[in-house]
Amino acid sequence: MSTARTSDGEVRRASWLDALAVGAAAALVLWLVRVQPALPSVPGRLWLLALVAAAVVAGCTAVAAAVLALAGARLVAGGFLVALAVSSSVVGAVVITAGPGGRYLDGVSGTLVGVVVVVGCLRELVARRERSALVADLERQVRTDGLTGLPNRHDLLESVQREHGQPGRGSTVAVELGIDSFYEYNVQLGAARGDEALRVVAQALREAVPAGWTVHRLGGDQFVLRGPGDSAAGAACAQAALDAVVTAAVPGAVPLSASAGVAEARPGASDPTAVLADASAALRATKKTHDGGIAVHDAAMAASSQRQQLVTAALRSALAHDGVVAHLQPVVDIATGCTAGVELLARWHDPDLGHVQPDEFVALAESTGLVHQLGTSVLQRGLDAFVAAGCVERRLRVAVNASVHELRRPDYTDQLRATAASRGVPLELITVEVTESLFVARDDPGFRTLLELDAAGVALAIDDFGTGFSSLGYLERLPVTYVKVDRSLVVAASCSERSRALLAAVASVSRAMDLHVIAEGIEDQAQAQMVSELGIALGQGWLWSRALPPEELAAHLEASARRLAAAS
Repeated sequence: MSTARTSDGEVRRASWLDALAVGAAAALVLWLVRVQPALPSVPGRLWLLALVAAAVVAGCTAVAAAVLALAGARLVAGGFLVALAVSSSVVGAVVITAGPGGRYLDGVSGTLVGVVVVVGCLRELVARRERSALVADLERQVRTDGLTGLPNRHDLLESVQREHGQPGRGSTVAVELGIDSFYEYNVQLGAARGDEALRVVAQALREAVPAGWTVHRLGGDQFVLRGPGDSAAGAACAQAALDAVVTAAVPGAVPLSASAGVAEARPGASDPTAVLADASAALRATKKTHDGGIAVHDAAMAASSQRQQLVTAALRSALAHDGVVAHLQPVVDIATGCTAGVELLARWHDPDLGHVQPDEFVALAESTGLVHQLGTSVLQRGLDAFVAAGCVERRLRVAVNASVHELRRPDYTDQLRATAASRGVPLELITVEVTESLFVARDDPGFRTLLELDAAGVALAIDDFGTGFSSLGYLERLPVTYVKVDRSLVVAASCSERSRALLAAVASVSRAMDLHVIAEGIEDQAQAQMVSELGIALGQGWLWSRALPPEELAAHLEASARRLAAAS
């Protein structure tokens, strides 16, 4: 296990400063008290005085250096010469000041001067040692995680860089481990229990790794294990670590599990930290499938990681240059075919990557911290198109999707209010859509944002209902106005009586709670008729319209109005 330590240079400097101070003080006292009174004060004997002084200084400095060496200080030859030179200058200054034929200090005066010098030296030694201890403590804090006592991310990166290219070093492997559902654990039991659980897990990982392996905490619930070997050795270590997490005696009697990603350092890689990125990619891959799994980074995963890097870089550039646009898909009254509102949807066509699917770039935006910029851009440009098409005058509604990361920002409601006000869109025409599986506790920061939005007059919709945890209790807990049934449930209800019964139950419960249901993914008239017979009044899908670019929305609304007038 790597530990923080004071640099070799700092140790050598401290050791020789000690030798210098002790040697000079001892030489000065010995000279004034013992040597000087025994020497005749005769002009012309200055060379003898200097010779004796030099001998005294050399002896005292050598003794001080020997004592420090025995005490464990590391000394070098150059430091001895420096200490000798400075100590000689101290005693030499006394000899020259006294001068040939001058009156030397007597024993009592010399003792007093010596005491002053020794006290000053000791005081400096104490202060310097305190400073050295402070520097060492700061270095330890920089390299160590304060909660678990494990080496931290900074120490990990330095270790990887330092070991890169060392001659004779064999292959190494990295394992990134993440605790499953740790956010929910924190929410249920509190941050204090969560911190204690992390300390217990850290100790369990220390004991589980083989000899020669190190454990680092990246932050949050993520840890990195590093050691010699190949991917097979990494997978074995990962399994031992996951078993240790499961059996760890965490507080609250709620067992934890973890997932892990394994990556072997690439031979000849120019970036030594690439193995850490590979292990992180493997961890993300296994978490997408199931908790408690282990994924080993391979060629397919490497290609996926490269694709993610390309898309992320291109997305960052696109957001900076308004490359991501907002399309608007109508929400229709199924009975009349009249447009009741629109939903803002992000669309992106890159010159090099071509059309990038929203499922791909939205997920990357969430994992890379770009989702706030993406959400703001889509909202602003979408509301501009909404206003330009005359939707405010028609009193149509506009729905915008909000990521949980956005909703957990304390200023989300204020930003939405300011954006709508600057474009003249009343808040009562806006609906914020959230995924129901993201909110499982009332003290989630996102839940508090939903309450703020509801108080401001913004309607709330549970999106993709039927794909997450799908607890009907959310309909009571969340301040919801709309329930959007996912396309998968609509398709299943078209060919399965059980799925149809489930869809009918959702519609019935929603009506009883005075909620509006919107069926997503309606592609043909048969599906529209089915959901209408179940009491669902609003629909959205290609049967009526795809997501439209801003310049086509006004024409679509006009054509829809003409068809409605002709039908009546």
